[in-house]
Amino acid sequence: MGKNILVLGGGFGGLAAAHALRKGLSEDHRVTLVDMNPSFAMGLTKLWILNDSRDEANMVGNRTALNKHGINFLEGEVTAINAVGGEVRVGRQPLRFDYLIIAMGADYSPAATPGFGKHASNLYTESGCAQIRDVLRSLQRGTVNIVVCGLPFKCPPAPYEASMIIDDILRKNGARSNVNLHLITPEPHPLTILGPEAGKLVTDLLREREIEYNPSQKVVEIQRNAVVTEGGKFEHDFVFAVPVHVAPRVLKEAGLTDESGWIPVNPATMATNAPNVYAVGDNAGTKIPKGLLLPRAGVLAEAQGKIVAQNLIKEIEGKGDAANFTGEGVCFMEVGDGKAAPVRSNFYAQPQPKWEFTPPSAQGFREKQQFLSERMKAWFG
Repeated sequence: MGKNILVLGGGFGGLAAAHALRKGLSEDHRVTLVDMNPSFAMGLTKLWILNDSRDEANMVGNRTALNKHGINFLEGEVTAINAVGGEVRVGRQPLRFDYLIIAMGADYSPAATPGFGKHASNLYTESGCAQIRDVLRSLQRGTVNIVVCGLPFKCPPAPYEASMIIDDILRKNGARSNVNLHLITPEPHPLTILGPEAGKLVTDLLREREIEYNPSQKVVEIQRNAVVTEGGKFEHDFVFAVPVHVAPRVLKEAGLTDESGWIPVNPATMATNAPNVYAVGDNAGTKIPKGLLLPRAGVLAEAQGKIVAQNLIKEIEGKGDAANFTGEGVCFMEVGDGKAAPVRSNFYAQPQPKWEFTPPSAQGFREKQQFLSERMKAWFG
């Protein structure tokens, strides 16, 4: 008898899992992916809105195309999850499952930071990046604060990328000499989980671009003319901010999250405490050997989704080998001027994560573009 495999969320982890399952399972098994939005765009392309380099035709996918791949796409909001009872509700519609993969990502909570909604533009939404783009077009002088409001947040290099892309835009507009750029974050240094040596490589890039870096600053409030932290007050004319991240509320209501606020998982298999239920990507509280939480990054979610799919195929069909997630991935940190620095990491390495930083180059940026195009073609082409 065929199995019902339900995937909640159509980001990196969900898409990778659904495609791998469909390719590896016979047709009598049903793979269904649920998401609230039929449109898909990689988070990394949001920053390209700032400099008008995002090409909607090639960078936005349509999840309804999954049906052509044999994956049932259901548009709707997940309103309840009964992990033990084997049922999910999408709107008012009940869906039974034999296996469940939760890949719903992280939600944003601007309201968690007083003054955010009134005074800040959101660096992590498309509409917020469009607002920032419009500000930068006319900005001639003043002070800009780029602020991280809480930990953890998706894509650890992103605030640093944003600051360097903004620096590049202002230089090309001829306004950079009259604009002060400040980066304010609660992190002790960039790429914290990789250690201070990796962080120094990033702070050196900021220093070269005369971007003032203010680490270890826990934000208390965003005011009209200043960001207030526990350590001081930073005046500004404009503030672009990364909001506090939280797990989707339905996961907490289902009793799936722990004291960390995220879903605890087996770091090798992504299995949760509920039988036949797995969590991948940003909504998973995946611990690395040091006990810290794995960074939230699309490339890691993709690898997790593939591992879960591979193990389910092995369990259901008896095909292939069981596999473990290795904690390895690469991201491409943009620095402006059409350049990016590949950062390859192994977060499960002992006694501490290993990493390799390749200096920024045009080739690095081309690799980032290739990373995007290969996945868009595989998932939606």
